[in-house]
Amino acid sequence: MISRISSFHNYQNVANDMNRQQVKVAENQQQLASGKRLLTAGDDPVSSIYIQNFDQQNTQIDQSVRSITLARNRLNNEETAISEVENLLDEAKRKSMMMINGSLSGDDRVAHKQDMQGLFDSFMNVVNAKDESGNFVFAGNQFSKQPFFRDNNGHVSYVGDSYQRMAKIAPSVEVPVNDAGDKLFMEVPNPHGDYQPDYDLQSGSLLLLSQARNSNNADQSAYRVEFSTSQAGTSYQLFQNGNMVSSAPFEPGAGIQFGTLQIELEGEIKHGDSIDLSRQENVNVFDAFRRSIELSESDVSDASATAELHQAAAELSEGFKHINRTRSEIGTRLQTLDRQEDMHQDFKMVMSQARGTLEDLDYATAVIELNENMMALQASQQAFAKTKDLNLFNYI
Repeated sequence: MISRISSFHNYQNVANDMNRQQVKVAENQQQLASGKRLLTAGDDPVSSIYIQNFDQQNTQIDQSVRSITLARNRLNNEETAISEVENLLDEAKRKSMMMINGSLSGDDRVAHKQDMQGLFDSFMNVVNAKDESGNFVFAGNQFSKQPFFRDNNGHVSYVGDSYQRMAKIAPSVEVPVNDAGDKLFMEVPNPHGDYQPDYDLQSGSLLLLSQARNSNNADQSAYRVEFSTSQAGTSYQLFQNGNMVSSAPFEPGAGIQFGTLQIELEGEIKHGDSIDLSRQENVNVFDAFRRSIELSESDVSDASATAELHQAAAELSEGFKHINRTRSEIGTRLQTLDRQEDMHQDFKMVMSQARGTLEDLDYATAVIELNENMMALQASQQAFAKTKDLNLFNYI
């Protein structure tokens, strides 16, 4: 009985050893087939944790790269729209300047008015443009709503908001992917400074406002300058909210100074000319379009209308510069996207190399280990065969 138990245990030990060797050989073969040293977490628990971290970081980077691609598409769409806006503003400015020409006939003015109307229509189409996803480009965060509406009198209203959509392109990096239409087209810096002029000029006058600035932001008064000429020269009277506050000879080089208010003028002044100044630090290009169209119907000898056309042309020109600055900002954002994408790709390469040192198989070592395990397996198989065939009759 004791002899039978001992023989059974010897038999079982040899069989178990052979099974272990078979498992090792199978693992070696799987490693060589996959090229990976780690097939399960149990092969190297510490390295497996690092590899899981690499996988998570790779997933985050892939999400960031997709966000960069989407942001780049949106910015490219906006840049295309802004490029068309620049062309339309530049053409509108040139048309306005052409209407200032005193040699134009009434028919010429009518032709220019039609051209300006066509430019305004095209402009409205561009500012209401959509991207590839059907979102309005210049609507801020209200991208599902048309941002600009024009009434029958040519006045334009904005129904979007003033916010920018942000794209997260890295854990701590966000980039704006749009610009709100009100800031682009309705908050253009006033080319005349802090005031908007309203001209009342005599025939033949060439008076124009160059600059009117007031360093006191709390001063919201309305000012009016009236000019008179005589043999002694030109003098002015300055009114603040209807009350005369200053009167003196006018010196073109010095302009008009009153407290924190500085007014600079140019052109030839006629007796009876006057300019009303209302506080306005920003202008909008839609009003410049509308006024250019309306003023095209005025007589070419109307000095006030001519001055207003100068003003509209200056606002269109300033609108062009304002939009061009935004286009430069878009270029900077696109460069940021490119740099961040390159950083992501470089980091992925570094992680791939680090992961390879933990996971990739050393083929030379693996082949040697396979051969050793196969030799051990063969030895176990031979031992098992001999153990299985042992019989007392072999020795009789």
